[in-house]
Amino acid sequence: MNDPCPNPTNACGSLTRRGFLAGAGTVAAAGLAAPGFLSRCLGQTPADTPTDPAGDMSTVVGVRSDHVARGRIVHPGLLRDMLRIGLKAVTGHTNEKEAWHSILSPDDVIGLKFNQSGAAGLGTTPPMAETLVSSLTDSGWNSGRIVLIEVPYELNEKLGTIPPRRDWLPGEVSFGDAQDRLSGLLAQVTAIVNVPFLKQHNIAGMTGCLKNLSHALVKHPARFHGNKCSPYVGDIVALPQIRDKLRLHVVNALRIVTDKGPDARDSYIVDQNEILLGLDPVAVDSIGLEILNRVRLKQGMGKIEDHQGEVAHLPAAGARGLGRHERHQIDYVRHHM
Repeated sequence: MNDPCPNPTNACGSLTRRGFLAGAGTVAAAGLAAPGFLSRCLGQTPADTPTDPAGDMSTVVGVRSDHVARGRIVHPGLLRDMLRIGLKAVTGHTNEKEAWHSILSPDDVIGLKFNQSGAAGLGTTPPMAETLVSSLTDSGWNSGRIVLIEVPYELNEKLGTIPPRRDWLPGEVSFGDAQDRLSGLLAQVTAIVNVPFLKQHNIAGMTGCLKNLSHALVKHPARFHGNKCSPYVGDIVALPQIRDKLRLHVVNALRIVTDKGPDARDSYIVDQNEILLGLDPVAVDSIGLEILNRVRLKQGMGKIEDHQGEVAHLPAAGARGLGRHERHQIDYVRHHM
């Protein structure tokens, strides 16, 4: 597939949206997915398990605007447009409100799970949180039913959302050949919208949807870094206490970390200006890995992989039934604004 997303030259700041788009050149927008995409998405209800997609393919939607971010400065109007396009494409619905209501229930307490590791260096969590909360409240959910997880405390105050619980559920649960206690967040929220960064990770190879959940929702994450975090990542996310709450994955790839992760060092941060959306976290991470490797190769670095040419926790998570990691089973639908 030809790459329609060259390295951007951004022009951000306090410009209006009209001014932002002036001089941006021709607006290119890819069509919807191949035949069968809409039929796979239409009819999904909140009771469905989005991490076990029906059909032969998992769809990952990428939405990119060369002008949405310049470093830590993010244009909120463009980011909202990107989210709107992605939501409609990944659900098959014609508007933002219907898209949200196809994956969330009106009485859900929604946990937006961000990632605090590297957040200060990347600087894009506040605009992403504000965009998601605005989209949800415009679609009918009260901010008092939204929990912002791993964001600065003042952001919860600003947006009127619920502070997250910081305790642990009683007793240990078993996963694979390990045990640990789970976060009290899992008793606080009824639905999770997962909002990870896209980063190289010096132990796991990469961190995205899966690791943003696994090692954040157990009490002793350091215990589960052996063997490049595999199969622990998949074993933890496959727990029904987590898996049954997953509704959507929205990867914040406005700025990505290509090396020395999970920290975010300026010399390894690249403005990618993209968000990825999907119902299948394994497929979304597989596309995320593809993006990381493409950018790393442009930087003169090698691919992220182990001696078997894999990032170990992705096929292991696929084997646990969490989604598809084989590239021929993933439909990567790209929209370039």
